Amino acid sequence: MSIPPRIGFIGLGIMGRAMAMNLVKAGYQVTVYNRTRERTSEFADAGCEVAHSPRALAKAADTVITMVSDPAAMDAVLEGPEGVISAFSGGNTLINMSTVSPVYTAALARKCYIAGVNFLDCPVSGSKPAAEAGTLVILAGGEKKVVEKFSPVLKAMGRAVIYAGPAPAGTALKLCANLVVAQLTTAIAEAAALAQAQGLDPALVFQTLEENPALNCPYFELKKKNILARDYAPAFQLKHMLKDARFMLAEAASNKLELPVTTAAAALMARAERSGYGDKDLSVIHQNLTEPLPR
Repeated sequence: MSIPPRIGFIGLGIMGRAMAMNLVKAGYQVTVYNRTRERTSEFADAGCEVAHSPRALAKAADTVITMVSDPAAMDAVLEGPEGVISAFSGGNTLINMSTVSPVYTAALARKCYIAGVNFLDCPVSGSKPAAEAGTLVILAGGEKKVVEKFSPVLKAMGRAVIYAGPAPAGTALKLCANLVVAQLTTAIAEAAALAQAQGLDPALVFQTLEENPALNCPYFELKKKNILARDYAPAFQLKHMLKDARFMLAEAASNKLELPVTTAAAALMARAERSGYGDKDLSVIHQNLTEPLPR
């Protein structure tokens, strides 16, 4: 890109804060907006403009990146008289990196097309450590030439960009990737719980996996501390994976496909959310499994 884009970044949560800061470190001009304004202070200290509304942010930028929690949060920043879309005049670019549903993404792509706005569907694979290190894997949907044009921006936040096809292909691929993450997490949580129930130290489960080249998965190492120390500080909040699992099941149902293991994993996550663990790391499933069932 000969002229670097002026970037507006919306959503400074666990993932978005690190992603936006990596754009700043890469030398991009970044304007930020976050519903909770105190999260913008470090960006102001770094010389970034802090917008008072999504519309003001879109006015100050030619490229807007959204990284928010769900479709309702997307609507809150995109729609209405103070929303991003109200400021678009054609020729702008919207890059959604939030995980929403393929149905929502397809509708947003159509809306952008009608408004003359480039749209990229670019959710990410990876959690807080990868976001902080700039090693996310970015799953890109949209026109290939637009993805290529914005590759430098995307690679400021991630180690790889995987082109999936026209939108909503990026979102569709993200659901497939998160299906694996959900099942890996429930598997290691259940294995640790089963070990404990049999009088074994759950650390032995991790030691066994580490010594087996076929099962020595770095993701298990990431969750080892959570489970053994029962410290579930969020790298990826349980409530967000439950949202994604429900999108997976809706897509499967609409395509007449059964996902029985994902159905069971979603039920396990829903139980943990009902127990008050929605804001904890997904690995908190382990804690919930080792608690007595409600009578």
